[in-house]
Amino acid sequence: MIEETGKTGKKDDRGEGACRPDSNVQGACRPGSRGAEVCRLAGCGEEWQRLQTELTGRLKLRRLNHSLAVADQAVAMGHLFGGDLVKLALAGLLHDSAKELDNEQLLALAEARGLITDPAERANPSILHGPVGAWLAFQQWGIEDPIILEAIRLHTTGGPAMGLEACIIFMADLIEPGRSYNGVEILRRLCRQDLRAAMIEAIEQTLVYLERKKLPLHQGTLRCLEWLKEERGIVWKAKN
Repeated sequence: MIEETGKTGKKDDRGEGACRPDSNVQGACRPGSRGAEVCRLAGCGEEWQRLQTELTGRLKLRRLNHSLAVADQAVAMGHLFGGDLVKLALAGLLHDSAKELDNEQLLALAEARGLITDPAERANPSILHGPVGAWLAFQQWGIEDPIILEAIRLHTTGGPAMGLEACIIFMADLIEPGRSYNGVEILRRLCRQDLRAAMIEAIEQTLVYLERKKLPLHQGTLRCLEWLKEERGIVWKAKN
């Protein structure tokens, strides 16, 4: 929910280990190549290809490229922080699978499937693309792994006691090479050093943005920040 100022910035800082899909250098990796390779080496290359094909028919090209870039970024971060690389690749690929649904569709589907967990989701239905995307992954595409589903579900709002893969997807979504907004370079730098510190900074940036836009804050985000700070021994309590 951090404010974006576009998909390409003047400064070409694509994060450590990130692919450069727009590079003219021969052999430069294409968006999704790192995720595809991880899945191929693990024997699930056909699964990656099947899901990418599904998304190609569902997402606009810009959104598809973003999803591929998040998968690549998540794999790069997985090498740094740990986590299951295949699950990171698939969660990154699928994280925005519901993003093309409009607010009315998201709200209607979430209401019908019992996915509403916070009043902020009714006030700002766009944040439902996470839980709706997880539901689609399970119901339509046969994804049953709880780690992948959690990462998809929480990639926008976060939540307390998130698993490592969910934390990585949360940040990979914010710092993939196409992202350009005030504060992204701070997040990229932190993501090379300290994943939890990066998450704290990201949520604090979100708090400022939502206050400025007068949008409600999801309580899961507040509880996530409280959890992160308590883990680091910071005395802090989220306000309800």
